[in-house]
This record gives sequence, C-alpha cells and structure tokens, in this order.
Amino acid sequence: MSSITAFDTAHEDLVHDIAYDFYGKRLVTCSSDQRLKVWDFVEHEDSAAWEINDTWKAHDSSILKAIWANPEYGQVIASCSFDRQVKIWEELSVEPKNSQKRWAERFRLVESRGAVLDIAFSPIPGALRLATCSVDGIVRVYEALEPTNLAQWSQMEEFEIASHHRPIDADSGYCIDWCPNRTATALMVVGLGKEIGARASLSRIFKHDGHNRWYPAECLPEHTQEVHDVSWAPSMARSYQLIATACKDHHVRIFKITEMPLTGLAPSQRAQSMSNNGRQGGRIGHRPLQVEMIGDFDDHHAEVWRVEWNVTGTILSSSGDDGKLRLWKAGYDGQWRQMAVLASTHVSS
Repeated sequence: MSSITAFDTAHEDLVHDIAYDFYGKRLVTCSSDQRLKVWDFVEHEDSAAWEINDTWKAHDSSILKAIWANPEYGQVIASCSFDRQVKIWEELSVEPKNSQKRWAERFRLVESRGAVLDIAFSPIPGALRLATCSVDGIVRVYEALEPTNLAQWSQMEEFEIASHHRPIDADSGYCIDWCPNRTATALMVVGLGKEIGARASLSRIFKHDGHNRWYPAECLPEHTQEVHDVSWAPSMARSYQLIATACKDHHVRIFKITEMPLTGLAPSQRAQSMSNNGRQGGRIGHRPLQVEMIGDFDDHHAEVWRVEWNVTGTILSSSGDDGKLRLWKAGYDGQWRQMAVLASTHVSS
C-alpha cells in the first residue's frame, strides 16, 4: 500500500521547485530564501523518512528551479535564479552531512541578461549538456567539455524564442523541455510566455538542423494565456510523441506529435526527407510534424503550474493553485481521463 508522507522543508520563504533524482531516493528543494536543500530517503526497520543531506545559500536571489543530472555523471545539480546565474553543484561525499560543505559549486553560467527562468539537462547520452531559458528571450545550450571535470563548460549554441525584440520583462514565463526520445535531430519544446498575441500559440517546438542552429517548427495551439510548464513524454516505442502543457488559463493540454507521411509532402520535400532519414538510420525528426490536441482539461479551475510524465510516458501528473495533484491516463479507447486526485488535508475540496 502506498501512502503520502508530509515533511517540513524548513525553508524560510516560498518553495519554487522540488525535483527527484533518477532513482527517486533523493530530493532537492529551492526557495526564495536563496537556499538549496538536498534530502535523502532513509528507510529504517519500522519506518522511513526524508532526512536532510545538506542545506546552503546557493544564490543571491530567489532560486526558481533545481534539477539533477543523469547519474552517469555523478551526483550533480544545476540551479537557476533571479540573480541571472545558473550554477553547477557536485556532491563531495567526504564532507559530513548537514555541514553546508557537502555540495561544492563547480561552475557559473553568467551569459543571461535577465533572470533565468528554466533549465533542462539534455537526454542525449554521452554528452553533458544544459539548456537555459531567461527573460531576455534567449535559449542557451552549454556543454561540459569533459564530463568528469565540471569546472569547464562552454556555450555551444543559442537561439531567440521571442517573436520580436522587446525590453526584458521579469514577468515573462518561458519554460523548456528536451525531447527525451531517439530522433534524427534534437528537438525542444518551449513555452513562449506572453511574447505573442492572444490569438497565437504560446508554445512551440524547435528543431536542431545538425549544424549548431535551432529553428522554430510547429506550434502547439489553443493556449490563450501564459504557458507555465511544458513536459515531453518518453515514447517507449510509440510511433508518436506526446507533449503536455500547464497554462495560466486553468487548462492542462496533451498534444500528439506525429510525422507527416512522405505521400503528403511535395516531391522536393520527399526527396530531402528520404535523404535525411537514410543518413540518420530512419529516425524521426526531419519530416514536418503534425500536431493534434488529444486532451484538454480544466479540472483544476485555477492556474496550472506544473506537468510531469512518469518514466514510461503513460501517466501525466499536474498541479495547480487548487492545491491538488491530478493524475491523467489514457483508457483502452485512447481517450485521456483523470484517474486520481491527491490533495492535502488542509485544502478544502
């Protein structure tokens, strides 16, 4: 039997983000109190609890997000903040727990001209890459030159996601996520904040051309307000992709992404696609994508802030200002439905 266990983070201000590690045995929390806290799930003979690993002042302003790198690179955390910096942290197991010295700062990424709103490690194996997105409307991609040496990072690429040049706006709501699946070229989905008009899409897929350049591709339609979060699902051998969005307009949306068949392309496009797929071993990514919204839910009746897929991409979780965590799953007929609602006992229904 599973259960929900509450524990006090003891942060002194608003908690902006929490993240599990790859195995679900560790947590990192970040807050407006400028501190990061790492927690270990410790199982005793007759009980289990989250115990503090370490806590330390990590930034000079509110910390908006903290994420774990793939465990193949060790115990590594990245964090971003209103102070315009992204920091890379590595655990020093020789230091005692809760000493404020167990996590060492290895590098700072300081190219952003405004608050860094979101960060995401690339799922590409063998390369430790990190994408950052800030209020200056630019996504930057960094890479550790030698994954075993976290003190050396280089900016590899950058691209603008704003629809037009405008002053830096601290209220922008950009968010990013990599495609975690095998594709012919790297793909990323970006929530575009309030850049473009209310009738336009506020989320878009970006494609990598294989030559250090990203370009805008298909839009995810129907959003009427700012997109707070985007999440690209693991495909687990499906012939299509799934993307979920959390929006200020109170909606959770699920999009199905499929490649257009060669028969639907112009002759010149068909020849180019066949050539590209031949070089890339038949993986998807070079053909135009077809976007279909297959789920649209307003059950939160409040702003939705986070969406996240499980490891198989079969269950979606969402959380919003209603104080509830909702789980979504497709039925045997392919229709997505709410399967469960988890709520704090302190939140009225």
